[in-house]
Amino acid sequence: MSTERTPARRHPVRWHTGGPGGARRLLGRLRARLEEQQRAETHRMLEADMRGLWREACTGVGLCQYIDVAAGLTVRTPRFGALRLGRSGSSFTVELMPGGEPQDIEAHAPRLAHSLGFAGLRVQPVAGRWVRVVLHHHDPLASMFRLPHTVIGRADEAVLLGRAEDARLIEHALASPGHIAVQGQNGSGKTQLSYGLLAQLAAAADVLITGSDITGLLLGRVWDGSAHREWQVTGSRDLVAHAEHLDRLVAWMDQRLDAMPPRQDSITPTAQHPLVLVALEEFPGLLRAAQAKDRKLAERITSAVLRLLSEGRKAAFRVLMLAQRFEANAVGGGYARDQFALRLSFRVPADSLVMLHGDDARSLGTEHANAAPGIAYLSAPGHDCTRLRAAYVGGYGAFCDRIARDARRPDRRREDAA
Repeated sequence: MSTERTPARRHPVRWHTGGPGGARRLLGRLRARLEEQQRAETHRMLEADMRGLWREACTGVGLCQYIDVAAGLTVRTPRFGALRLGRSGSSFTVELMPGGEPQDIEAHAPRLAHSLGFAGLRVQPVAGRWVRVVLHHHDPLASMFRLPHTVIGRADEAVLLGRAEDARLIEHALASPGHIAVQGQNGSGKTQLSYGLLAQLAAAADVLITGSDITGLLLGRVWDGSAHREWQVTGSRDLVAHAEHLDRLVAWMDQRLDAMPPRQDSITPTAQHPLVLVALEEFPGLLRAAQAKDRKLAERITSAVLRLLSEGRKAAFRVLMLAQRFEANAVGGGYARDQFALRLSFRVPADSLVMLHGDDARSLGTEHANAAPGIAYLSAPGHDCTRLRAAYVGGYGAFCDRIARDARRPDRRREDAA
């Protein structure tokens, strides 16, 4: 007896996923895995190249230690960690040498970045002795930096000064202690910086922008209709008016100091007791004009400014002084110059840079004497001679438009000096 066997039906291969298109999906996964392996290999090769360049660059700038061992002389540099590549930029971690600080790398940042093939770098602390070195493909100082269309609402909010050479934004809160000195030749950018500062402060409820301006451009007509205008004196025809206005501000300061509450040594700005920013545009020119007319008038102006500088911090007064050159006899003496905590220098001769920023800036003098408009050196608590590109408002017309749009309007009920 025989039987016929029915052949077993062969099922199609379903690969790993089964269903139609399984082979195509598998090939896609294999291709993606191969590309990932190629990327990883490329990353390892690039990381090895960067590690070698970093070691050579650190040795070249002297950021190393020479260790004499039996086998010979060994060079030790900050240890290269891991390279990170991303759309927002490239960076790598570094372990500092014993006793090292992030500032050791920052001191050689331009030369290290150039050796690595980048325009600049900045250092970010991570943990312990580890830091992250962030690389910049483009020079942050090379291109114009537009001031965003923003204003602050309070004196303790930071205003934007500019962008540093490591691409960090440099900001300053007016309520923090310290007066502001800005110097620079004509066309170097100091007036543009002032436009940006005042445009950001114009709407603050607890800031009053006052001052003296013999040019009539920074202050004056542009502020017509605002709460600030009656506290501003402009022009050079009536120099006595400038002296009287500064005396008025000193009297207001004295009034605040006399009314200081017990157990309190400073005033916190409020809408009723605003922080008073005293802008002195081309102050040396005002002094020269006053000296030519009446020496006693010049002494009166100098005396008032010295009092605002020396006593204004406690009474919520801040002085913003602008000059082409901060030599002692042009700004009321060396004592007056020493009262400025935040100092910015646009293009000036080397000796002028040292005059305002001290001997630490001497090595920068030759380079900065030919700096492009808008580039300044800044020294302040926490910032030792940092280069920055000042924020650009967009010209005088744009400054006028911002003041007309944003400046706070008068409110007669809340001025404690009325």
